[in-house]
Amino acid sequence: MAISESPGAAARGDAASAMATALAKISAAFGEAAIVDAFKRRVAHVIQCGPHDTGVRARFGARAALLRGRSLDAAIVTVERWWRAELKAFQIASALGCATRLSLEILRELRLILRWMRFKKMEADFHAAVAALCDEPVAMAAE
Repeated sequence: MAISESPGAAARGDAASAMATALAKISAAFGEAAIVDAFKRRVAHVIQCGPHDTGVRARFGARAALLRGRSLDAAIVTVERWWRAELKAFQIASALGCATRLSLEILRELRLILRWMRFKKMEADFHAAVAALCDEPVAMAAE
């Protein structure tokens, strides 16, 4: 007489496949696409808040002051250089065990915002945002 699979073994098999399914769903939720989506949502929130929001001012004010007087294209190049330098510094600090990602994330957000502004042809809005972040009065064009 052949021994068939016991009910306990079948239950363990069902539990294992349920666990595999759950792990696949968790992996999908926290995968690369979810990380990118969360980043884009965070940047969209910053854009929605605008340059007069205190959180946006705290996050980007110091960098905006350094970009004052530059064109949008020059600002993009400058921020790209800052990001690369910060990435190198982060890699060195990581090797030494004392790295923080905050400045790298701020620059990453700023890179995306500036690229989006260039894509939307928002040069005037860029200058207005920099002025607002730096507490400068914005010159209005007389009509």
